[in-house]
Order: sequence, then structure tokens, then C-alpha cells
Amino acid sequence: MKWGDLISLEYGKPVKDKVSKNGPVPVYGTNGQIGTSYLPPLCKYPSFIVGRKGAYRGIHYSKVPFSVIDTAFYVKPISDIIDLKWAYYKFLTYDINRMDSGSAIPSTDRYEIYGIDVEIPSIIEQKKVVKILDSLENKILINNEINDNLAS
Repeated sequence: MKWGDLISLEYGKPVKDKVSKNGPVPVYGTNGQIGTSYLPPLCKYPSFIVGRKGAYRGIHYSKVPFSVIDTAFYVKPISDIIDLKWAYYKFLTYDINRMDSGSAIPSTDRYEIYGIDVEIPSIIEQKKVVKILDSLENKILINNEINDNLAS
């Protein structure tokens, strides 16, 4: 199976108030969260963001509905056999910065991503993997907070 059978990479759009510091809607760009907004979210469900333009293009996850500016994609499922959080973790194993369209500004071509072969475990297995990786990610966050407190 290919990613193009499972997901759609949707283009971000300009967000007029993206520099807001305390809006309820996170706003993402190619390198992660860049602000918040008071406008309705572009993506109305938890999903992940794939950097589209720039020298470094990252993969980021949002647990809440969010917006994306035009330097990134957000992921929309087009199949019910995929868990988006599992797909996020799978995307972290790819070096999207090597997937370069060849233009003057480094950029990710969504059709190159659509063509990548991927083995999909059952949805039950995907959820088990997510549970394990989420617990490890949470432990790392806690350890980082402890380190920050000790350094203060």
C-alpha cells in the first residue's frame, strides 16, 4: 500500500492573527507551532503537520484542532485503516528533508510522499504502538521538565 491510498496532504493557508500568544487555536508552520489564533481552525481534528518549504521541514502533532500556514501541509485521512497518531510516528522515521522538489527553495512534494510504500499493521496493532510511544514521549517530557527545574 502507498501513503497516497491512506492520507491526503492538505495545503495550509495564511492566518491573519497567527502571532497571537493566547488564542485557543494553535497555528503551525514548517518548523512547528508559530503562534495561536482566534479564528476557526483549518484542521478540525487532531492530526499532524508536515513541513512543506524551507531548509528544515519537520513533522509535528497537534492533539487539538489547529491551523497551518502555507509553508506546511496537514494530514487528512482518506482511509479508515489508518490511525493518524500511528501515521505521525511512522512519518518521524522518514527524512523528509531529503525529499526535495529541486526548486530554489527546498520543498516537499506531496506526490513523492504519496508514492512511498508503507506496511500497515492492523488498526489494533497501530493503537498498541501509539499507546507505547505516547507513554515514552510523556516520560521524556516529564524528564525534560525535571531537568529544566533543576537547572533553574
